[in-house]
Amino acid sequence: MDPVLACDWRDDHGWWWLQVQRNGDGWELEAGSPHCSETIPFADPDEVRRLARTLLALPTEPEPYEAEWELSGPEIDAAGQRQPTGATLHVGLSRQDGHRPYLAYQSYYTTTLGPALGLEVFCDDAPVDALRPQAQTLLTLLTLLQES
Repeated sequence: MDPVLACDWRDDHGWWWLQVQRNGDGWELEAGSPHCSETIPFADPDEVRRLARTLLALPTEPEPYEAEWELSGPEIDAAGQRQPTGATLHVGLSRQDGHRPYLAYQSYYTTTLGPALGLEVFCDDAPVDALRPQAQTLLTLLTLLQES
């Protein structure tokens, strides 16, 4: 699957990424670190549309701004791999760090002892100039798919 919207970066530990991609008739978010990756589905195209619109609406001036998604998915995917049962995605402008744009992902798993934190992926200086055209392309694709 080719990502429609992708944000990746490298630090001292290796490559990290967050990307939105189509999976059959649905959409999913893939989060990756130098050591692992995981995917979780969006509930419906409207959630993906809201993400694209949020990225397009990120203010250029410093001001409080944040949007959040609560995603949920099956514990085991079609290939039999363990996947997160839930995740939170935040998009916003940092209040403490010069109002820089960020993307933050945190997954969790359901265990016999209760919920356990999973993968955390945090892009603390999101490349908004690269994400905006991707978000516009994503909105166009969603419109075309809805019309077909």
